[in-house]
Amino acid sequence: MTTDLPDIDPSVQNALRELMQDDYRLLVETFLNDALRRLTDLREALLAGRWDAFRQSAHSFRGSCGNMGALALERTCSIAERAGLERDATAAEGALVELELLHARIVPLMRSRLDI
Repeated sequence: MTTDLPDIDPSVQNALRELMQDDYRLLVETFLNDALRRLTDLREALLAGRWDAFRQSAHSFRGSCGNMGALALERTCSIAERAGLERDATAAEGALVELELLHARIVPLMRSRLDI
């Protein structure tokens, strides 16, 4: 299911850095911590069969990813959201696994941007 989109849109990150200035580090750290919480929420909702909660978590996570320019995560959140809406456990599990892989990939990329 791996997406062909880049992990991060550098133009979004550059705009955020310019806009947030000294608070850019806090923004990135907040996003990364929030992403971990959202992945946990998604996993728990999936395991419990709480489809509305799964869809809502995927939807919220998609918005955060879009705001941060995390393109591949954003697209995969859309897939997860659709799986939740359709109550498709197989698609939801596949999307969640992909989200976890993409998250693991994006963490070092985002942290490296803090040193630019």
